[in-house]
Amino acid sequence: MTSNYCLLGTTNKCSSDCEKSCSKDDFYIKDRLGFEFNLLPDNISTVTTILNSKITSITHSDINSSSIRIDVLDERIEEINNIIDTVKTGNRLEGKEYTNGNLNKEI
Repeated sequence: MTSNYCLLGTTNKCSSDCEKSCSKDDFYIKDRLGFEFNLLPDNISTVTTILNSKITSITHSDINSSSIRIDVLDERIEEINNIIDTVKTGNRLEGKEYTNGNLNKEI
């Protein structure tokens, strides 16, 4: 999710002259279930991105598309290669650290 509101500052948006050194490892929002959603502020684009508490991985084989977007944040090269190989096969990553975006179903 992207917000045009700086959740970390005293103004209603991030600004390019902000002197705070924010990083996604420093700040998060915790929901009622205890899941932590990391914040990724960007004072150049003046937005704050709220990251999912788990890595989102969906099956895309039934989507009529000529390309698939993969967002990589801080994964190691081995993890990136595994992600690419999995996506190429049309499958999704599975395990307790992944979600398909469905709150009612664990994958």
